[in-house]
Amino acid sequence: MIQLEKVSKTFNKGLVTETVALQNISINISAKEFIVVVGANGSGKSTLLNCIAGNILPDSGNIYIDDNDVTEWPEHKRSKYISRIFQNPMLGTAPDLNILENFRLASLRTQRKGLHIGTDKAFTDIVKEKISFLKMGMENGIDKPMGSLSGGQRQALTLVMGIMDECQIMLLDEPTAALDPRSSVLVMEKAQEIIQKHNLTALLVTHHLKDALRYGNRLLMMKEGVIVEDYSYDQKSVLTFEELAQLFD
Repeated sequence: MIQLEKVSKTFNKGLVTETVALQNISINISAKEFIVVVGANGSGKSTLLNCIAGNILPDSGNIYIDDNDVTEWPEHKRSKYISRIFQNPMLGTAPDLNILENFRLASLRTQRKGLHIGTDKAFTDIVKEKISFLKMGMENGIDKPMGSLSGGQRQALTLVMGIMDECQIMLLDEPTAALDPRSSVLVMEKAQEIIQKHNLTALLVTHHLKDALRYGNRLLMMKEGVIVEDYSYDQKSVLTFEELAQLFD
């Protein structure tokens, strides 16, 4: 589904602030795999997701999605494959539009936008049905401005918005970092349900080691732009919190 061949990325080349973010990364990710990526700050986790998403282009190497070489494709062209959930709940949504209008924009993510946002009864019913999956009661308040919602509510809605249009891959870049513990649990549980229900290929970057052990069926550990550990489902299932924490030493 996703293949990276010797992908490298360096920021600020030739300057004193030069940073090698990725070093000859090669990895194959099968369809329907749910991969969790961990590592210290600056290890290259987010850069890896950014290169797959297309908002950062690698300096060298190739990236393939569904056997298509997308190395030079911009982010909007890759959107037919990819939905992304950001760390900041405020990103990826329009705060001044209401919930229904945000869902309409999400449903047009891979299509050319017009001047009007159609939200007829049929579409409204679809949105209410999809939001009811969250079991948070927000399907009864779809006229509320997105900006008036809590971070947890907004992040939960972005998960559902991510599957309103064509999507095969979900990238989650520390989606619970800005949330309280209760909201974090809700968002991660719903993310896993959506990934499984829709047979998505997913990558989750997280600093929460308990989440790294609980979710996903493969675990990558990154250090200084290199994948230093790659645990299969069987290996990950017997990995302890203490063993994973020691890898950060």
